[in-house]
Amino acid sequence: MASTAMSMSGTRVVVFLDYQNAWHTTRALFVPATSPSWHGHVHPDRLGELLCRRGDAVDSRRWLAEVRVYRGQPGPRSSGRLRSAFGRQTAHWAGLDGVSVHTRPMRYWPDGRTNDGRQRWRAEEKGVDVLLALHLALGARDDLYDVAVVVSADTDLLPAIEEAVRLGKRVETATWWAPPQPQRALRIPGRSLWNHYLDAGDFDAVRDDTDYLALP
Repeated sequence: MASTAMSMSGTRVVVFLDYQNAWHTTRALFVPATSPSWHGHVHPDRLGELLCRRGDAVDSRRWLAEVRVYRGQPGPRSSGRLRSAFGRQTAHWAGLDGVSVHTRPMRYWPDGRTNDGRQRWRAEEKGVDVLLALHLALGARDDLYDVAVVVSADTDLLPAIEEAVRLGKRVETATWWAPPQPQRALRIPGRSLWNHYLDAGDFDAVRDDTDYLALP
């Protein structure tokens, strides 16, 4: 993957993974409600390889240059156990060849009180989609990829996709699919984007059921 990128020619593919968007969707579509809370995660490197291979029929020179993971980072108002699990998971990702991790601090909002009177907080990602969009557009400008595969259905990313296409880059999207609630693919005016529909079999091929909460 990226470790040999400097010596490789061909079509450079970079996958941009909106991780929380993917996790919520895989949980909703493929994971039984009674499953443990850590089910629904994916291995970014395996997902990247799968998406890169999907284009072999139209371009046999494709190779996976990088998988870029974008995710909100829990802060002090989240439990220490959750913060530790996040650190272990993202450290594992960062140690994978060709995977980079990009985070933004979570924002917290008051969300009632517990039975013993303590304040509860609701966590919300803030700025993750903007960071992904920025890197997508700058990467096109700086010629860091030939093909970008955006794993998200967030319409806030459309201006960055339009800019990458304007700069001559091929942009593909990927969405999780299962009836009766398939995730809608992103579209831009006047351009047909190739969307990779990922089904339950694809999820099983890339899923990560590691309980990062339980790891030391």
